[in-house]
Amino acid sequence: MPTNDTKMPEDAIERLARQIHADYLGKMRKAGNTGLPSAVEWDALPDEFKESNRAAARSFEKKLTLAGYDIAPAGSPRPAIETFDDATLLALSKAEHDRWMSEKLANGWTCAPVRDNARKHHPMLIPFDQLPPEEQQKDTNVVNTIIPLLKSIGLGVYNSNPQSN
Repeated sequence: MPTNDTKMPEDAIERLARQIHADYLGKMRKAGNTGLPSAVEWDALPDEFKESNRAAARSFEKKLTLAGYDIAPAGSPRPAIETFDDATLLALSKAEHDRWMSEKLANGWTCAPVRDNARKHHPMLIPFDQLPPEEQQKDTNVVNTIIPLLKSIGLGVYNSNPQSN
């Protein structure tokens, strides 16, 4: 199991990973995509997918730090941000795609014209700027869940340099 190299406690990472998965599962069910191996409740989720959710949770702090934000308990004296500006949203979307791509490549996936889970082939293992707009939007959708997911476990996103507000 990867180490937790963030400031977030491991129990917060686990709660956040479960929330990430619950959000994903809700979206899959709404879209009618219930036959996927990842579209099951957390307790039935294969370990590979659980760890993927944990990796996504760990990445929140890293991405936010690079964008000039930090995570702290809700109710901090500083005002929490509620949304990202367009430039930050784009930068975080690119970082999310890079994180997803790195995870896939590390697990033996390769780029291929047609997705094949059994062979670990995926056509979107390409740089963010080369993705079709609808695929870029998937990464943006993930980024748009960061603030609400952190709120759901009692955390907020704050500007690292409050004097720049």
